[in-house]
Amino acid sequence: MRRSSFLLLFCVAAAAGQERSEERPLGAARVRAALEGGVEWLLEHQRADGGWGSHHSPRPIEVFCSVPGSHQAFRIATTGLVLSALMEAPVERDERLEQAITRGFEHLLADYDVKRMSGIEHYNVWSFGYSLQAIGERLATRPDDPRADELRAAAEHLVEKLTRYQCLDGGWTYLSLQGYETYQPAATSMSFTTATILIGLERVRAVGIEVPEKLLERAVASIERCRSPDGAYAYGTLWRQRPISGINRPAGSGCRTSACQLATASFGTQISEREYEQGLRDLLIEEARFQRLGLRRPIPHESWYQISGYFYLYGHAYAAYVLERRPPEVRARYAPLLAEAVLVTRQPDGSFWDYPLYSYHKPYGTGYALIALTRALAELE
Repeated sequence: MRRSSFLLLFCVAAAAGQERSEERPLGAARVRAALEGGVEWLLEHQRADGGWGSHHSPRPIEVFCSVPGSHQAFRIATTGLVLSALMEAPVERDERLEQAITRGFEHLLADYDVKRMSGIEHYNVWSFGYSLQAIGERLATRPDDPRADELRAAAEHLVEKLTRYQCLDGGWTYLSLQGYETYQPAATSMSFTTATILIGLERVRAVGIEVPEKLLERAVASIERCRSPDGAYAYGTLWRQRPISGINRPAGSGCRTSACQLATASFGTQISEREYEQGLRDLLIEEARFQRLGLRRPIPHESWYQISGYFYLYGHAYAAYVLERRPPEVRARYAPLLAEAVLVTRQPDGSFWDYPLYSYHKPYGTGYALIALTRALAELE
């Protein structure tokens, strides 16, 4: 094909892209509509028992998740995440929303004590992390909650359980990939799993729940060992043996860098403004195409840089937590990019999702999306 033909195709494609952009410009109204639609979807799809998500799946391929314990872990983790999103969503705080939050916490209190399914599956640590975050945020904003004493007791129990599930290397893992089926996990920890749990621990410690300093120090150190000079974070302790493999490069780390930064900085690690902005730039500009290429692929880690679709909304939610703490000029620069990246995953029914996972993907995806869009909207209005 001649050069003139290439130029013609390029111009047509560019014009089409511009036309689509003009039809749906990014702005506060569009983000607010997406937020309200996401909240409505969650309210309509709350389970009868007050939780969100289920084991039902129409697909022949799913991740390894045994019945019943691992599914209980996914359901409770999803419920905790959704509660965090709903409690802060900038929408009308009507009775229907408040009742949904109350029912969600009732479900959490009834079923939060998730058991480990086996010596291999440790998905229950996700439920601990997101339950702690939701409980801490509830107690911080509603200290007079009628169930405050129950919430505090639940948080204290989960902190104690985390001491038993802390890996020998100091972090937490969701799978014992090496086949070590020990009471206290001897397997390698994952940096972002550890980060998620540390953020939950930070939330409850802020409302007066005692958290052992040794537990925190060991967890923070495990993430710091995964930190590379280029600002990326290895997937976990085991992956440090191959520091330049795809999953450990800035593109592969893009969706966990902000979580690791946020978690360690909460407990004293010094992260420079340059490092924070590099993490945001990697995720939202320089490596953004690779994050999108992993969206909705059904096999974990099958995309470039071993990226999984379920990294996507997780990473953008934690990037939003980091972004809200940055200087005004940084927030103004990245908030529109963050909102656009999240809106890519929006569905016609109002939900958001990034990876097919039984029937948890829409509730957890929508929870992450609301967390990100809530913070983006604050900069766009």
